[in-house]
Amino acid sequence: MPGKRKRPDQPQHDAAYKNFFTHSQTVADTLRLAAGELARRLDFATLERLPASFVNKHLDQRHTDMLWRIGFTGGGWVYILILLEFQSTVDRRMALRVLDYTSTIWMRLGREDLGPDGEYPLVLPIVIYNGKSRWTAATDVGHLFGPVPEKLLGYQPRLRYLLIEIRSLDLDSLPPDNILAMIVSFEQAPTAQALEELAGSLADRPEAIEAPELVGAFAAWVMYVLTQRFGSAGRELRRKLRAEEEGTMSTLIERARKWGEERDQLWLQKGIEQERQASMQRERELVHRQVSRRFGPGTAEQLMQVLERISDPEGIVLVADAVVECETAEEFLKRVREG
Repeated sequence: MPGKRKRPDQPQHDAAYKNFFTHSQTVADTLRLAAGELARRLDFATLERLPASFVNKHLDQRHTDMLWRIGFTGGGWVYILILLEFQSTVDRRMALRVLDYTSTIWMRLGREDLGPDGEYPLVLPIVIYNGKSRWTAATDVGHLFGPVPEKLLGYQPRLRYLLIEIRSLDLDSLPPDNILAMIVSFEQAPTAQALEELAGSLADRPEAIEAPELVGAFAAWVMYVLTQRFGSAGRELRRKLRAEEEGTMSTLIERARKWGEERDQLWLQKGIEQERQASMQRERELVHRQVSRRFGPGTAEQLMQVLERISDPEGIVLVADAVVECETAEEFLKRVREG
């Protein structure tokens, strides 16, 4: 957007943050926390992420977005459009942009996506804002217009979006094992030491997170935030956490790796190596898609040979870390090839 400039360090943060919302548990917990009565009518077993082709190229270039859909318990679908707003200043035209994006979704739906009588599915737009300033933009596109004569009211567009303002949420009122609540607690951590304690607390209850890849997302994000938000104190703690001689199991990264090792050992003990290989292949495909979105399909194709040579889950986790920590395709390829 004109007049808005991202900090040089922001792309890594944005990519790491977006990674949370590529996982169904994060999206499900976001709906449970923010959607109120609607959440009780949703069948979370049907939650699925839709391909980027549902959203136009213009949106992909301007905004960090994801599109999911979930079924109602009584039948029918609702599409969940998630917009992640990272700018330090509030976008006054957000409601207008949401109207544009929502219309694009409806226009791109095929006949098989419509109801039996050709009716269009509902769309719930969610804007997740983590800037420092309070969000002051209109959440209803109708509020962008001046006074409207009563006879013209019915001709004006009306569409609301659900705003989640991360830094303004009351942490004490949030359920502790909710993924969005965990993100809020990390965002609101006042010091590097507080962030370390949160990481240790999360590491002590890995059962709260269903996917090991999501643990890895938290780990990569914490390491990045330590450096960018807390300066020298954060860098010192980051060096401590990354030190090879560090033996404690209280850090999030070490516990995530240990959890992966225990999971692998359990698979081997049960003699289900085939399932292990299938899971690794799914992880390879996930990383491949992430690389394609961040660095382009050409880089993703070059990565395939590297991924095929990786024979352990930790190796794939290291590649996933590089996706969110590297700023350019060249830096990423060099790191994974040397690693």
